[in-house]
Parts: sequence; C-alpha cells; structure tokens
Amino acid sequence: MIRPIVAGLGRIGVSVTALAHRVPEAGSGDAAELAAVSLAPGPGVAIAVRAAQALGCRGRVGGWVGSDGLGAYARATLTRVGLDVELVRAAPGGSRCEIVTVDPDGRRLVQRGPGDDLDEDALPVDLDALLSGAAALVLDDTCPRVQAQAAARARDRGIPVVVDVTAPAEGTADLVTFADVLISSERMVSELAPRRDLMSALGDLVALGPSAVVVTLGGAGAVGRHGGEVVEVPGYPVETIDTTGAGSVFHGAFVAGLLGELPFARCVELASAAAALSCQGLGPWDGIPERDDALAFVKNRP
Repeated sequence: MIRPIVAGLGRIGVSVTALAHRVPEAGSGDAAELAAVSLAPGPGVAIAVRAAQALGCRGRVGGWVGSDGLGAYARATLTRVGLDVELVRAAPGGSRCEIVTVDPDGRRLVQRGPGDDLDEDALPVDLDALLSGAAALVLDDTCPRVQAQAAARARDRGIPVVVDVTAPAEGTADLVTFADVLISSERMVSELAPRRDLMSALGDLVALGPSAVVVTLGGAGAVGRHGGEVVEVPGYPVETIDTTGAGSVFHGAFVAGLLGELPFARCVELASAAAALSCQGLGPWDGIPERDDALAFVKNRP
C-alpha cells in the first residue's frame, strides 16, 4: 500500500520546553528549578506533518528555518524521522524560538524570543516541487501571503488544503478563503467570526470559504461543521504533562484521517485523540502518537 504524501509549508521555529517544580511569575526574575528540558521543532507545519507521518502518511516539509544553530537543529530533527526536507531553506536571521515552562500543577509560562522578520516577497519557494504527488497540503499562518499562493496552486490541482489559524496577521483572511478545511482554536474564532454563540460562528467561518471548519476547545474536545453536519467530540481524558503543540498534532492527525477516507466525524475524533495523547509528553515532539495507539485510544475511550 502506497502511503499518501502530506506536504506542509511554513516558517519552522524551535520550542524549548522545561518541566519545573514551580513556574515562576512572569517578569519576576526568579529562576525555575528544572526537572527536564525538551528541544524540538516548534508548533506549526513541521509538527503537523510529523503527526500525519506517524499516523500513516509520508511527509514533505517546505519552508524556512533560521540561519543559526537552532535552525540547523530543527531541520536535522525532521530529517532523522524520514521527512522530506529538500525544500526547507535557511532564511537570513535567527530562529523564532518559544520557551515554555510547565509545572506538575498545569501552570504554564510562555516566553517568545523576537526572531527575525521574514520578507515574504523575497522568499523563493518551488510550489511545483512542493505539491508534486501530494495528496494534501497543510498550512499554518506563519507566512500567510506565500502560503495563500501555495493554497491557490493546490486548489487548482484539486489537492485539499487544511489550514490551522493561530493568530491574527496580515494576509490571514486571504489564506482562509483558500482553505478546504479550516482548523482554529476557540480563542482565534472570536477574531475571525466574533459571535457569542459558537455554533453561529461556525456558520460564519464556513461562509468565508472553507467547506469544513473545526474549532478546538482544549481539554473540552472539539466541534466541527461540514455542510449541514455538526460534530461535537468531548475531550479525551489523559494525565497531561504539557499541551505545547497539541493543536498542531490535531492538524496533522485530522489530515491523516481525511486521507484515510474516514468520515468527517471520525477525522475529528482521531485528531482529538491524537492531540490528547500528545499532551502526555514534554514539548511538541516526543508525545506525538503512532497510528495504532491513536486508533486504540479512540476505540477504547475512557
């Protein structure tokens, strides 16, 4: 059986996740006593494509890392697990870095380094090579203008486009219009479709262009709409260590389900289960579950 290719395009950062006995207050200057540290590619398309790969697909990543040691580390990490990274380029400047401190009580402190801005108009990308043989294209919103070009090209070729929107940015609205499936957090929905009623907001999001919309609700699960079908999936209870990257795992697992020809509701279930399982690891990388584990978790929901 030939595994389908999931292609992803975006800016690839680095995540440093630390497990501390106690998370200090932001800006306090206190040092946290650390029990463990994880260094991995940051949340976004790299984690999404890796999750799709772990759930049965092949993965191809295109985009940009920083031209520093952290960028080289991120690219090497993707290479080690067998992802195609021939289209990952080093962009001028340093890597975008996220530092997350978590403690056993679930408290989190997220600190983001400045990183260097990317000049999207100067970023070369071979879209034909990226999309060659691809069965789906996954996008985040790290460089929306370039990603919108890729989405338009994919749509012309009949390749489904699944977009995960995480923050308001210039060009995001155009990117959303090219999405076949839009995935977003409940917080971001309030930016895209400011409604008090989540169900009404789902309708507003579909009206923007996507044929299906999924809103992730953290530990409460997810809700989605495809045509006239509304799906509500309760959260999967797990002993959570860290939620970093869970949304990106959801993204990749949903695509794996879609390419496995699962019905829409089952895609949301699989993605929710995989995202929950990923929270049992530290950082966005180590907790990504394998296909059999995610399917068994869905089947044997606690």
